[in-house]
Amino acid sequence: MKLLQRYLLKLFIPTFVVAMLFFILLLQLGDLFANIVAYLQNGAQFKDIVKVMWLYIPKCIAYSVPLAILFAGSYTMGNLYAQNELTSIFSAGISLGRFTLPLLVLGFFFSVGMIFFEDNVVIKYFYEKTQLSKKLLQEEESLDTQDLVILSELGKIVYTADYFNAENQTLANAYIIVRDEDGNLSLVIKSSHMVWNEDRWTTDSAEVYRFDEKNSVSCLNNIPDNIILSEPPANFQKNLSSVDEMRISEAKEFIAALKKNGLPYYEALSKYHRRFSFPFTIFIVLFFSISLGGKFKKNILLMSILFSLGIATLFYVTEMVTMLSAKWEYISPLAGAWTPIFIFSILSIFLLKKSRT
Repeated sequence: MKLLQRYLLKLFIPTFVVAMLFFILLLQLGDLFANIVAYLQNGAQFKDIVKVMWLYIPKCIAYSVPLAILFAGSYTMGNLYAQNELTSIFSAGISLGRFTLPLLVLGFFFSVGMIFFEDNVVIKYFYEKTQLSKKLLQEEESLDTQDLVILSELGKIVYTADYFNAENQTLANAYIIVRDEDGNLSLVIKSSHMVWNEDRWTTDSAEVYRFDEKNSVSCLNNIPDNIILSEPPANFQKNLSSVDEMRISEAKEFIAALKKNGLPYYEALSKYHRRFSFPFTIFIVLFFSISLGGKFKKNILLMSILFSLGIATLFYVTEMVTMLSAKWEYISPLAGAWTPIFIFSILSIFLLKKSRT
């Protein structure tokens, strides 16, 4: 039995390596051809373009492993079926599940390992690749924001403004609502122009309305000294950060900051959960390749490629729909990330039970 399982791994692993290199090449060429014209127009040096491709390799590996495993599994099983080797194995009383157990164990360890690989390697290199690409493409994104609302100090202070200038660190047409410890309205500050001064927001002219316990209103010309508006400008500027470019610990802090400031966080939280769900596609696609690989009697190489691309397309479309639904808050972020895994797990197990054994 162990001899047969080693034979299966001997067939599977070389095919997997070649398939992974092939898919990495496709991803690299796709990224290069999409930007090569802009690189040349902006006078990018050859060594910089090569460096971009080098930094993109870990991300390509993360994308390629599920496809490569799906192809290698279906191609290996297809060849075994076509050459009647599996018929002999089944005749000896060895079940399909027992025979392919090493592949499933290998797929599980790949899935778990991919979580750590992405967190410790892919994130770092992909961030550097993104920054270098933007530099070569001469892409500049403004950090200014419009019509903003920021919650500060657990909702005790609410900032609203028509416009935030990131370069000058100023707020235009700002309204600031201050609540007391009991959540009652305490102050309303109105200013047409506020400036960040070292550690707080200041203004030369402001209309301040103070509310007492009886809801009586008094008007002031200046912000009281005991009111310190210390929300940093970084929380007002446009958010260009992406969870895809952060480690898990950094992503948790980033999402917590979004919640604290009252900003939309469903999309970021969905991507955070996806960091844990996506690697398990490796384990799932092995079920597909084992159960359906034997359906190909002719043109095994071509059919394995088409089968791999078809399953991958179906999975990514499903994932795109669920992630968009989570972003728009139709479903929870957890459901957005894990629903495709759940659906395809059930489908793969069903097909495995129906497969020849």
